[in-house]
Amino acid sequence: MSGRGSQPVRVLAAGVYPQAWLVTGVILSLVAGQGMRGVVPPWAVALCVVAAAVAGVAGRRARHVGGAAAILGAGVVSAIALSAVTGSSWSVTLLVVGLACGAPWLGGRYLHQQDELADEAAQRARLQERSRIAQDMHDSLGHELNLLALRAGAIEMDTTLTSRHQGAASELRAGASLAITQLAAVIGMLRGDGPVAWGPTSPDIAGLVRRAADAGMDMTLERNGPEDAAIPVVRCIHRVIQEGITNAARHAPGSAVTVKIDSSAEETQVTVINTPPNMSLRRRPGSQTGFVALKERLQACGGTLSAGPHHGGFRLIARVPRGGAG
Repeated sequence: MSGRGSQPVRVLAAGVYPQAWLVTGVILSLVAGQGMRGVVPPWAVALCVVAAAVAGVAGRRARHVGGAAAILGAGVVSAIALSAVTGSSWSVTLLVVGLACGAPWLGGRYLHQQDELADEAAQRARLQERSRIAQDMHDSLGHELNLLALRAGAIEMDTTLTSRHQGAASELRAGASLAITQLAAVIGMLRGDGPVAWGPTSPDIAGLVRRAADAGMDMTLERNGPEDAAIPVVRCIHRVIQEGITNAARHAPGSAVTVKIDSSAEETQVTVINTPPNMSLRRRPGSQTGFVALKERLQACGGTLSAGPHHGGFRLIARVPRGGAG
């Protein structure tokens, strides 16, 4: 038998169509009931056993009880009608239908409910474990970030340092404080506390580039055309630039980064280009997950993303429609 021809058999055997199983069980029990006229032949007992098996499978696989109730009701009506036509005992036929189909089906439904309860218990256990892990992350990472912020604050207050070094310490302290806030938001989301408004409410693109420059990166920002006032679009642009700067800092330390924002009446194009890296500096590997998430974010805004090598460095180009939803 070919794979295509055996597919319906495998589907039925897997209990995908529980109503068909129940119909089969009812028919077998009706036939067995009609055969019990004063004596109980072995074939009738065998039919009852098969009917009970398929009815039990139907009860365990069924998701809804409405169709099963209709089938069992039709079986009861058929039992009375067949008994009237053939002259057999309708009470015996009804008893066979009830014992060979009705009772096993109820037993299957009980097992089905037990399976659902077990699944719910497992889901609750997973949620509790996720909440516990989230709390552990909050406690451990929050502790380290708070210590980092305290150390940065102490450096910032050191009068023996130059104003440039104090400013760098101030930026470090502010970044650690922001990371603590964002960590709390993410942990709340993992614990199921509700939706999280992620990202800056009022994205500051110039501030993003300035902070990267203050951190020691060679940054250039170029703007052409009117600025888009739509917050979702600005958030998308902010996210693109953030990913481009992060990518350059991780994979091309010491490179010069140029951010270009070209706006027209139809769309805004953001280009982030970094020159070849300083090979004497250590580069960190990446997982490419940032580009995947960024592409999904741009698709939500109705935009597109392209990225790849460019003159020994790297170039990231994003296009976002003016006023796109995000």
